[in-house]
Amino acid sequence: MQFIPIVERASSDTLDIANNGWGDENGRNRLLYTQTGNLVTERTVGGKQYGQFLIDIFEEWVRHDVGKVYVQLSDVTLEAYTGRHMLCIHAPTCGYGPALEHNGDLYSCDHFVEPKYLLGNIHEKHMLEMVASPEQRKFGNDKRDTLTAQCKSCEVRPLCNGGCPKDRFSMSKDLEPGQNYLCAGLELFYKHTQPAMRNMIMLLQQGQAPASIMHLKAVEDERRSSDAPCTCRGGKKFSECHGNRNRSFFGGGIVCGLCVKPV
Repeated sequence: MQFIPIVERASSDTLDIANNGWGDENGRNRLLYTQTGNLVTERTVGGKQYGQFLIDIFEEWVRHDVGKVYVQLSDVTLEAYTGRHMLCIHAPTCGYGPALEHNGDLYSCDHFVEPKYLLGNIHEKHMLEMVASPEQRKFGNDKRDTLTAQCKSCEVRPLCNGGCPKDRFSMSKDLEPGQNYLCAGLELFYKHTQPAMRNMIMLLQQGQAPASIMHLKAVEDERRSSDAPCTCRGGKKFSECHGNRNRSFFGGGIVCGLCVKPV
């Protein structure tokens, strides 16, 4: 299971057109989407909203689905606690996921299929040569080398590493350009999941399966008052949220930023 937030960049010149969509329906001029501008469309998810959504999913996963349901961000976060990063979005560097178009054009990344990031064409140059080119290495290393001071000093930086470069168009707390638009949400998620992740790492070190965390959570939940605030911090009582076992999380409801609302 993978969750990809909608983050659509736009500039003051393109925002109105972008809000109407990127297609050419009804005779509209088709707007070419590029990774430019520091504004976002009205469809774009908010940073904290995205973070709360991830926490809501995690609270369900850590109680019932560890080892049963693959939730990409939860699994790669656990992996990051061992010093490994298999997912480019949260790895220190990137550049190992180029995009090949139907005509043979090769781009640095599937998020940057635009002229500035064209490496060449496989009919004219070997793909290995382009992937190992100085341009592609610089593209990958820039992810690490262009971190803002806020990112460098952040306690969850080893887990997040600034996130995907495509989302780095906001200002940091120090008014430095290049902060991840989703930073507030990612920081919220990584800090919230820290205790459970550390417990799962401890279980691994003891030769136990990380899924044993579900038993630890069950014991904690038995001691928790039903009137206590839910552990997801979504604003509801525990008995009305993740402590409500009569609730169907994915069936008959939709996942929102705070909890599940019936459809």
